[in-house]
Amino acid sequence: MPIRESHAPGTPSWVDLATTDVEGALGFYAAVLGWDFERDPTGEINYVMAVVDGHPAAGVFDMPPEMLSEGVPPCWNVYVTVDDADEFAGQVAAAGGAVMRPAIDVPEPGPDAAGRMVIAADPTGAVFCTWAPIAAIGAGIVNAPGAFTWAEVATHDDDAAAAFYCELFGWETGTMEEAPDGPVVFTLGGEPVASTSMAPLPPGVPPHWRVSFGVSDVDAACATVTAHGGSVIMPPFDFGPGRAATVSDPAGAMFDLVTLTDWPN
Repeated sequence: MPIRESHAPGTPSWVDLATTDVEGALGFYAAVLGWDFERDPTGEINYVMAVVDGHPAAGVFDMPPEMLSEGVPPCWNVYVTVDDADEFAGQVAAAGGAVMRPAIDVPEPGPDAAGRMVIAADPTGAVFCTWAPIAAIGAGIVNAPGAFTWAEVATHDDDAAAAFYCELFGWETGTMEEAPDGPVVFTLGGEPVASTSMAPLPPGVPPHWRVSFGVSDVDAACATVTAHGGSVIMPPFDFGPGRAATVSDPAGAMFDLVTLTDWPN
């Protein structure tokens, strides 16, 4: 089982869902991904933790008023681990990006905070987050059914995005062996950690980060998606490492489902 006790800086390490219907999302993702959930026992923190085999796997929260007022649709967010959130925030502009929210402790300042986060946008406009762990490392399980497996940035300018992320996170670029003309694959220490999108970004769709979750059977998971009010955007298809599909939940948040031939550790 691919359990994590830490994430190296530069590794996508957490994902969470900003939605307009938390309770609806919990029912949907429990059916599709088999999640259990943990809530703040005090009721003071409006953040629900998704759990896979007893390990934190993702988060779900109500979209705050500022997101709603800006017209941001329900979406999945990607977090990349960094050593120092404040230092990272100071490097974003020089690399060509923009800080959307300066470094802040989550859920509250102090030594008991889960971590310190920054929200930023790359030069193409794709928004992402960083995570400097304090009490929480991020996902405790990855690359398994029900867990976060991959992140990719969908943008109109792969080169600009790649230059930005490589400068900030120390990533290097390559390609998929089975698709040398396909997406840019980002590696860290020789290991793949993320990529640009396999599919071209349609006109009018703003750049964004996408997340993939593992399932044991993509086709069966797609049937569960539609049975619980979601939509299949791209039907299941075979690709080098396995089989995948693009779907959306009932509120419209898009994500990918993937079954791998060999699950990495």
